[in-house]
Amino acid sequence: MIKALKFLNENHWYIIAGLITGGLSFWTFSCESHTQSIMYPDQFVTRGELHNELNYLVGLAKARETDLDKQDEVKQAILDASNIIAQTGSINPSGLINLAATIAAISFGLNRNQKYKALTKNLIT
Repeated sequence: MIKALKFLNENHWYIIAGLITGGLSFWTFSCESHTQSIMYPDQFVTRGELHNELNYLVGLAKARETDLDKQDEVKQAILDASNIIAQTGSINPSGLINLAATIAAISFGLNRNQKYKALTKNLIT
């Protein structure tokens, strides 16, 4: 027993340094860093989860930009048809049917995307 106490007394700095090194190693390699979530500020997320949230938000922004592009296509088609009617003074029945079909197709596509967005929003929350 005396030999053990004498060994501890002579090497106590090495023991303390070893314990500190072990504790820091455990903390560094076992505990992941956390930060606030972008989508849910009351929760904390790791780097991988934050990356997934960013990918989701970028995808959502791209989907909304596509939605805006489709709406602009409808507006442009209507303006083009109005421009042709104003320039020629006559109405082309096949052009009107084509315009109506284009507007209907794009509108149905917009409606489908809005339903999909509502579905994914309900799944996420």
